Amino acid sequence: MKRVAAIDLLRALAIIGMVLSGSIFFLPEMPAYMFHAQTPPPTFVFNPDVAGITWVDLVFPFFLFSMGASMPLALRRREQNGATLGSVIGSAVHRFVWLAAFAIVLGNTGMYLLGELESWAAALVTLCVWSLFFIMFIRLPKMDKGRNTLLNWGGFLALVGVTMLYKPLFGVDIDIEHNNIIILILANMALFGTLIWWFTRNNPIARIVIIAAFAMLKMASGVEGSWTANLWQQTPAAWLSQFEFLKYLCVVLCGTIVGDMIYRSMNDSNLSKESSSDKGLLSICIALTTLATIVFMMWGLFAREVEITVYITAALCLLLWFMLKGLHSEQSLLYRQIFLAAMAMLLIGLITEPMEGGIKKDHATISYFFTTSAMAAMVILSALIFEMRFNLRLKFLEACGANPMFAYVAAGYLITPLLTLCCLMEPLNDFSIQCTGASITRGVLFALLVVTATYLFTRKNYYWKS
Repeated sequence: MKRVAAIDLLRALAIIGMVLSGSIFFLPEMPAYMFHAQTPPPTFVFNPDVAGITWVDLVFPFFLFSMGASMPLALRRREQNGATLGSVIGSAVHRFVWLAAFAIVLGNTGMYLLGELESWAAALVTLCVWSLFFIMFIRLPKMDKGRNTLLNWGGFLALVGVTMLYKPLFGVDIDIEHNNIIILILANMALFGTLIWWFTRNNPIARIVIIAAFAMLKMASGVEGSWTANLWQQTPAAWLSQFEFLKYLCVVLCGTIVGDMIYRSMNDSNLSKESSSDKGLLSICIALTTLATIVFMMWGLFAREVEITVYITAALCLLLWFMLKGLHSEQSLLYRQIFLAAMAMLLIGLITEPMEGGIKKDHATISYFFTTSAMAAMVILSALIFEMRFNLRLKFLEACGANPMFAYVAAGYLITPLLTLCCLMEPLNDFSIQCTGASITRGVLFALLVVTATYLFTRKNYYWKS
């Protein structure tokens, strides 16, 4: 089954956002909307009482939503190929172990941990780790599956061995509890999201009930001394999985609902078929108004103009619905279905916004899960309109979404070491601390370099798969 460019684009936006936000320097004079809302300048001290979201706070839920949206497309294909429950569970567990190991290695091998080495030596060591990542995850287009699997396991074992050498060779303390929390959460979501979707693949109502159950459990866990609070803190191994991680299934499972809609549409008609029967101007207005609504909501929730934001958002959504009813192509039904799903998520998100002290990423609120899920669905809707009506694709960006694991580590394990070896890293850093514009320029440069590297490797069909 062909890839859906809109989902790849959403995932790409998440990864590019991660790189951009992680590559700018924290200068006190920079605007607060360039950082997580709960770590504002000038001190950047975490303050859980600050309500609101910024574009940086959309990065993680966008990635989670794209993961959920892609599950029905991949798993339906496996189902058609005769996959059994045992094989689905086996592959889900394998992916969980692979990603969890990836998270632990990332937490113990970052170039910043090699401060005792000369910069060139630290760069070479980090490039060596990147090369082992490449071997561990690569799917070579001209190699048969059996040999490719042996290659991957060889890379995995070598990577474990190299990581264990960090202590005796470089004095870096290796701790299994040091991990990349984003990848560790994604590992848990890949496992539990896959299993829940598989068991509810023909019963979406049951999946909606599960979403509601996790949302209510998350809210009830805030009652001190309750059984829900105690359950929330349970974990078989804190370094591997925590019950609290399951709150992010609210986003992943919402993504699977949109993924189901796209899958059904792909079976009913050609998703890539141009919708020439729709008026071009109306389609453009719908896509742009949808994106403008996202931007307006983000501004209003950040500025804490919540009430006026709710009213204007409601008016914009009503306008969007009437415009969508004016489309009559085969794909217009899909557009309306995704829009209604997004509105259901948004309704929950905005109604619950006053709860838990207002919308926040940290500590995450129910409003955060559903509001950002709605925004992600709206991005997919806009991208689908541009893709199907105008055949407009951003393939340069989509490569990051199609090859996300490569893109995720490119900045820290490929671009930074190469710039260091070229003696460009130190001058770039000196330039970036001069002013706000210079700091943002550094982030944009890193994002462009990551996109370029990922695009070049993806064009050669060098995909990293877990």
